[in-house]
Amino acid sequence: MIDHLYYKRIALFLLTVTVAGACATGTAPEATVSSARAKAVQSSASEINRALATLARDSSAVSGDYRIGPEDLLQITLYNVTGDTSLTPSSDARLTPRTTVVRVSQRGLLSLPLLGEINVSGMTASELETTLQKKYDKYIYQPQVGVLVTEYKQRVSVIGAVVKTGVIELTGPKTVIDILAMAGGVTEKAGNQVHIYRQGPNGRESQVIDLLVLASNASLITADNAGVITMPVQAGDVINVPLAGMFFVDGAVKAPGSYPLGRRYSLSQALATAGGVDRDLYSSDVTILRRGTSGAEPINIDLNKVVAGSSSDPQIEADDVILVPIHTGKYVYFKVVGQILGWATSIAGTAGS
Repeated sequence: MIDHLYYKRIALFLLTVTVAGACATGTAPEATVSSARAKAVQSSASEINRALATLARDSSAVSGDYRIGPEDLLQITLYNVTGDTSLTPSSDARLTPRTTVVRVSQRGLLSLPLLGEINVSGMTASELETTLQKKYDKYIYQPQVGVLVTEYKQRVSVIGAVVKTGVIELTGPKTVIDILAMAGGVTEKAGNQVHIYRQGPNGRESQVIDLLVLASNASLITADNAGVITMPVQAGDVINVPLAGMFFVDGAVKAPGSYPLGRRYSLSQALATAGGVDRDLYSSDVTILRRGTSGAEPINIDLNKVVAGSSSDPQIEADDVILVPIHTGKYVYFKVVGQILGWATSIAGTAGS
């Protein structure tokens, strides 16, 4: 009969030699990353979309801020108009309001009796009321004018890292936040900013929203300080959510690969995004390869010191490559010796049966 204890003695001997070799080289097993740091970082897209929903709920667009544009349908009401077709004022005549429904042309022009064509594109309803009052003052005694947008035909375009790109028709006054919400919010590939492109009187204009500020300080945004975040969109606006930069993780991590840099990541957060380090294999001597003027420049980090708090947790930048090397001693211990132990136990079990 084969002595099954013989195989266990062989395995124990190999294990002793392996551990002794590791101790001789001074590479004792590193401290593992704590469970708190190993937790996956919460999706930046979720944070931003929650902030968008909060802001859209707590703020509302003012209808007077809507800018009239091509194909809008307007209802214009004139007061202090006499029943005389000549529009001559008379104290004895009965004053009756006159309502006209007219559509803005493709060129942004409005054609009205007595006044002819007026360029109304880009005006608010209140601005158009003031303009018409001044023009009708030549024909009507103390004219009062009311302007109501009854059909909105303006469109804006949404491109980039949003759930639904394309053209959105405005059914009323809308802010940038409203449009992003109508586009389904940003995706995991979204970068840190939103760009708004608009054709102004002096050419193309652009505005930028910092999504990271929005995500971290949404509760602090009010009607007084919202600024560009809650500004009304205008016809022809293009809202672009650029894709985030990428960072790359390779080596002894659970999910090596490329990841969008949609928020500010520290090294430990980036590793957590990649599933965390493989505790059985990783070495603490992590290298970050960062693009410099002369090519990739290595930045050496002791991950154990970062976890212990004795070293700073560096910020990751776009195109960084994070390399987590495999510890030789751990690899031999968990892979080679582990297989030998399993093989020896299997043979011993067969021999004993």
